[in-house]
Amino acid sequence: MDLLKNKVPPGYGLDKEYEVVDGSTPAMPAELKRAYAKKEPVAVTLWSPHWAYGDYEPTKLKDPEKGFGEGSTIRTVSNEKFPEEYPRLTKWIKNFEMSEDELGTLESESKNRGQDHEEEAVAEWLEQHPDMVQRMTPQ
Repeated sequence: MDLLKNKVPPGYGLDKEYEVVDGSTPAMPAELKRAYAKKEPVAVTLWSPHWAYGDYEPTKLKDPEKGFGEGSTIRTVSNEKFPEEYPRLTKWIKNFEMSEDELGTLESESKNRGQDHEEEAVAEWLEQHPDMVQRMTPQ
């Protein structure tokens, strides 16, 4: 929260015009939902991908000053013997890609289905994204 309160707003000259309110991870999407329903403007900090991008259509603000820092990457890690023991799976993992939109909508589908219904959510999502099955199938 320190970064958001003390670095980002001043970096864009917004510290006198806007107030940053402390909140929790669950509070941010709750506030987004409330404001969205009332058609009120709101700014929340969301990482990407995030299920909220599948449920709503928030505008992603640019950060040319890098106030939030550089983006990060999701990586796959294995032990040294994994590639030789599972060469086909290793190739598949190396070639696996999902866009932010794809992962966000998958997360949204899973969240909306609820706990213990993740398999149904994935099946429904794959029906809506048949190209993903082709891309995921090892050659």
